[in-house]
Formats: sequence, structure tokens, C-alpha cells
Amino acid sequence: MNIAANASAYTDTAISVLMTAGPKFVFGIVVFFIGKWLAGRISNAIETLANKAPNADASLSRFFASLARNLILFFVAVAALTLIGVDTASFIGLIAGLGLASAFILQDSLSNLASGVMMMIFRPYVIGDEVEIEGQKGVVTSIELVATRMRTRDNVELIVQNSKVWGGIVRNHSAHEKRRLDMVFGISYDANIDIAIAAIVGVAQADDRVFKDPAPWAKVVNLGESSVDIELRIWATFKDIRNLKMEISQPVKAALDAAGIGIPYPHITKIRQHVKHSTARDGLARTQARHLATHAKLKKS
Repeated sequence: MNIAANASAYTDTAISVLMTAGPKFVFGIVVFFIGKWLAGRISNAIETLANKAPNADASLSRFFASLARNLILFFVAVAALTLIGVDTASFIGLIAGLGLASAFILQDSLSNLASGVMMMIFRPYVIGDEVEIEGQKGVVTSIELVATRMRTRDNVELIVQNSKVWGGIVRNHSAHEKRRLDMVFGISYDANIDIAIAAIVGVAQADDRVFKDPAPWAKVVNLGESSVDIELRIWATFKDIRNLKMEISQPVKAALDAAGIGIPYPHITKIRQHVKHSTARDGLARTQARHLATHAKLKKS
């Protein structure tokens, strides 16, 4: 009888709890799945609208869409737990504590993440730009939330943390279509400077890749140890600058040779001086040497 009575009492208690908490539990589950569905729809809508914006960045659109979805899911989960009857105050406190601990442990990663968001908003460079970061130069291949990937001219991949990018100096060589190239050519001190400048500028003017406006410019910029240094400044498109730098030296050399302008190279001049012997001086040196030897023997004895 006691076992049957206890079973009946437990059954009545379970039915009472189920009748009381069951609807709340079901309602909370329904709220969670509806909220999850809405979070997905809102996330997709945000990504679609962001991609339609001028100069849209796919990575930035996906980031904000994912951020919105996760925030909505968090509040939906808290609401669902509250409807079920769970004390969410302690739960939120636990989440906040874990968040602070994680922020302290992962502060460098969070710094990179924050820098990545700022870079995606302000866009100091885009994929395909040739940039120089922390002394490393390469073409940007990927802009991620925590790092930037670059490829050097010799096909080496570089990975730079975004915190170093956002907190440092970035040289973007591709930011402007028009670029200036500076090159220095040394001529002999005996050469005619005006003829040399005319020959160098003539080579630049004959190249179709060099802009006519601003016109090529060449002046003496330094008087070196063995040469007069003439600097040539020309303007061209970014895509032509590299080839011009590699290809213009040879025609300049040919033009200077044709004009009779010598190009010096470092050299050393050795001067041999003949010193006449003096009998008196040599005798005095021998006498001093004998005195020193005698003095040394006396000290030993």
C-alpha cells in the first residue's frame, strides 16, 4: 500500500509540474526557434543591403550580418529561458564574467579583430594594392578580420596582424594612378653638365610611357667624391614605373656615351714618395739603439 501510495503521489506531482511548466517550456522552445528563424532572415537582409552599397566589401558585409545574427540569437535565448522559468540573472552574470576573462586572455586577438573591423570600414587599401607594412612590401591578396595576407614579387606569402596595420604606417603604392620616379646618374667632374642633362632628359622625353605634363626634370643634386650627381624625375602610371626603373638606365648610358660624357667609378690613387737617407740621422738612430741595449743589460745584472 505504501509503495502504491508513493507512486501515486509522485505521479500526481509529475502531472502537476508538467501541467504547470509544460506550456512554459513548449512556449519557450517555440519562441527560440521563431527567433532563430528571424535572426537568419535579418542576417541575410543585412548582408544583401550591405553588398548593394557603393564600394561594398563582401568581408565587411558578412561580418556585420554574422554579428547581428549572433546578437539576436543571444537575446532570443535569454528570452526563451526566462519564459521557461530559468533564473537568467545569474546566467547573464556568468556570461559577463566569462566574457571579461576571455577579453583579458584574448586581448591581442580582440585587438586584431577590432583593427580588422576598422580597416574594413575605412579601407586603407583593397585587394590587389601593392603596399608596404612594417617594412614588408607585397600585393594584398586577402583582408581578414585578424590579419592581412600579402604576396611578394618573388611569390612569398606574408601574414601581418591587423593591429600592426591599424596602429602603424602603411605605404600604399597603388593608391594613386600617377607616380613619380627618381633616379640619380653620376658624371665626371670634367664633363659638360648642360650637355649631360640634355642627354638624360632627351631619353626620358623619347619614352612614350613618361608623361609630358609634368615634364621630365633633371638637375645637379650632389657633388660626390668622384662624380657630379644628376637626379632625373619623371612621372608615369603606377603600372609603368617598375619597368621604367629597370629599362631607362641603358638608354641613358648610351646617350651619355654618344655625347662624350664620362661616367666615373670609384677608384683609389696610391702615391709613392721617395725619402732620401741621412747619414747623420741614421747614425743617431744606431747610437740610441746601442744605448738602449746597454741599459737593458745593466738592469738585468
